[in-house]
Amino acid sequence: MSQPEEKKAHGERHIEVFAEASTISGWRKQALAGQRDTRAFTLVADEGPYMPGGEGTAPTPLTYFVAGMALCVLSQVSNIAMRKKLSIRNERVIVTAHFLETGSILAGTKNGEAQRFEVAMHIESDEPAEAITDLMRMAHRMCFAEASITNSVPLTFTHALNNKPLELEIG
Repeated sequence: MSQPEEKKAHGERHIEVFAEASTISGWRKQALAGQRDTRAFTLVADEGPYMPGGEGTAPTPLTYFVAGMALCVLSQVSNIAMRKKLSIRNERVIVTAHFLETGSILAGTKNGEAQRFEVAMHIESDEPAEAITDLMRMAHRMCFAEASITNSVPLTFTHALNNKPLELEIG
């Protein structure tokens, strides 16, 4: 028998997602990813020919990142519609992310930054506009990926070299 679960507030659910990435060869990378206590999936990423050695054989890591945000919002749309028994169809979420890379790797000045995200949501429905507006508003609030970008979320870093801890300042 497992240990009793700590008491949670009504509607509270803790979710832990993991990803462990490694190199297949060159720019081809793989990640074993999933939620704790569920099936894990293998994702493969590659860079395009704009990177020396990139073959464009799989989506880029940034493509997964942006797609994950769109899929997260859309999952919440489905979740809310189902629970509120709202009839919707042809629902789509389009996320466009703009990134900027500056500086030089050889000079040690290379930086990457996210400049902005554009999120467009389209739903067809015969439900009252107010009900769909509420659904859209709640879907944005409930999307964990969107919240990770719009809210300041703490990051914890650990590093190792040859299996020994390595102290490293970021920034």
